[in-house]
Amino acid sequence: MFITHYLTSEIEGKKRKNLEYIRKVSPHFYNFLNLNGKINSQVTYWLGRWDLLINGTSLYGGDAYANTKRQFEAYLKTPNSFSTPSYIYEFPQDTIDGRLSENLKRILISSELAERCKEKKSVGTVLVFGVGLGFHIDFLTEHYDIKQLILVETDVELIKPTLYTLDWEKLLSIYNGKDKIISFYLHTDPELLAAGLLDHLIAYYNPTLLTHFHLYMHRQDPVLVEGAKKFFASNKSPIAGFGYFQDELWSLEYTLENIKREIPLYQGKKQVPSDAVAFVIGAGPSLEYALDFIKNNKDKAVIFSCGSSIGTLYQEGIKPDFHVEIERTKATYDALVLSAGEDYLKEITVLYNNPMYPQVSELFGESLMWLKPNDTGSSLFDSQLPRIAYSNPTVVNAGLSLAVHMGFKEIYLFGADMGYKDPKKHHARGNVAFKEGTEFYKEREKEEYELEGNFGGSVYTNSMLLWAKSMIEDLIKQVRDVKVYNTSDGARIDGTLPARLWDISLRGFKKREALKLIRSDFSTDYLKELDLQEKLSRLLAHSEEYLQFVRKSIEEITQEEDILSFVSKAGLFQYKFYSSPFMYMFRPPFLNFSYALLSFSCRMDEEKALQVGKEALKYYVDFIEGCITLLKKLLK
Repeated sequence: MFITHYLTSEIEGKKRKNLEYIRKVSPHFYNFLNLNGKINSQVTYWLGRWDLLINGTSLYGGDAYANTKRQFEAYLKTPNSFSTPSYIYEFPQDTIDGRLSENLKRILISSELAERCKEKKSVGTVLVFGVGLGFHIDFLTEHYDIKQLILVETDVELIKPTLYTLDWEKLLSIYNGKDKIISFYLHTDPELLAAGLLDHLIAYYNPTLLTHFHLYMHRQDPVLVEGAKKFFASNKSPIAGFGYFQDELWSLEYTLENIKREIPLYQGKKQVPSDAVAFVIGAGPSLEYALDFIKNNKDKAVIFSCGSSIGTLYQEGIKPDFHVEIERTKATYDALVLSAGEDYLKEITVLYNNPMYPQVSELFGESLMWLKPNDTGSSLFDSQLPRIAYSNPTVVNAGLSLAVHMGFKEIYLFGADMGYKDPKKHHARGNVAFKEGTEFYKEREKEEYELEGNFGGSVYTNSMLLWAKSMIEDLIKQVRDVKVYNTSDGARIDGTLPARLWDISLRGFKKREALKLIRSDFSTDYLKELDLQEKLSRLLAHSEEYLQFVRKSIEEITQEEDILSFVSKAGLFQYKFYSSPFMYMFRPPFLNFSYALLSFSCRMDEEKALQVGKEALKYYVDFIEGCITLLKKLLK
């Protein structure tokens, strides 16, 4: 509920003017302001002083403007300003992405760096926790050149008071969506607030603008305070998992081939019975001690084997109901051929995502396909078809997410170690990683991190598995009605329930019916809806338009601040093509390039940053031209 107290006709008129303007220029924002929240907020104005009562309690102690100004001045003395490490993501050298990263490495790493980011008034992102009466929003906007301003709150009723105090026409003329943006993010759960905010920034905005960001705490609400802490703690490298152009080119090529092969596609319309149980089997070393349990209970669960675990199961004579794969290169095909016999694989149904190397389907008796989120190939399909979120970076992530999407409420993880107690014993026996003389052989794994073990003790892990672990944890936060039992003697995974094998008692269910239902939820009906020619034509047209925009924008760069402005403008320009495959092909390399450019140039003196920035942007233009050439070659 939103109530006002002692407000003059002039102040009420300001609210009406703000609403009229917002309705005209931003219908989405206008509709948002017309939602009803759960908090009772009361704006007061008496003898020239503003205040805001939240559920009857004063937020500002009687003088909002003066107290907010004091807070802001104190902030300027010790700002919460953060810079991420300078980093250039490396790609295979025989790809167009690899050539760009090599050029960037040559000109950026050789430059003399210093910590200058925090001194700059040009800021990529400012995250404001608490809106209140919003005077601090004006102060921040006047003091800093902010490219994306994200306002975090717990209830829409705590946004509405700004209609009385702020000039929204002025604010929206500054944050006009061409160079700068302003946005809101609301949540009442601190954990979900933190996870969702990071996803929000990555999916809808420009995460490379987090290379230098401010975190401004306006309102000391427990949800906001805890949410801010968790956000900062979980703010992993913003370039993790973006992918690269060659990867997306493979996705386009292989998805088109899988469409030609008429692989049935997951529809997401049916749920398994509520008593159905799933086993999700990874390739971690602790899989070995679970093999007898899996054999003895194979009729009491639907078994999803994941990636290279198939080699261990083959040697032990265990046939999964479904085998899950996610990688798009020929290496997946080669690993499968090395891992298991031809007759064995022909008795199994494989579940893979749309960019899978097409020949993998020839190894299995049945192939079923599902859509990968944020992917060029999947963007060819109807947006109403489900994408399997949290299905990266490992196959265990995909297996677990598939089981959750299919409706399993009781899921057991085996061999999902997410690490290893002995770096030389990094997989279960029979794994292709132990086959000497092959490209998959690995003598030992990296010991980059040490984590708490699932059953006590500690476990070593690497950055990839640490990322995979965090993705499982984020998935579980979204599905709290699902119980995930972790039998693995590896790293502790928050949200899962540690389970010793001897403590597990399975009741049994109608497995045959569950398997039939799962298979029936895959269909070739999607083939009737595809309009590939139109989408591919748009992809080429959008690529050419983007190239022209970049060329023109680079010509306008005359000072260091223009580099940050270019990254912001280019990121927003790309959203013109939101529904096009263009976004998935060209945005990942843009984000990787931008992160490298900003994280280094932020630490250079102004003259050097401008010189190096212009040289880097020239390589970026050459890169776009090369990408378009490769795309035309594929589609001719």
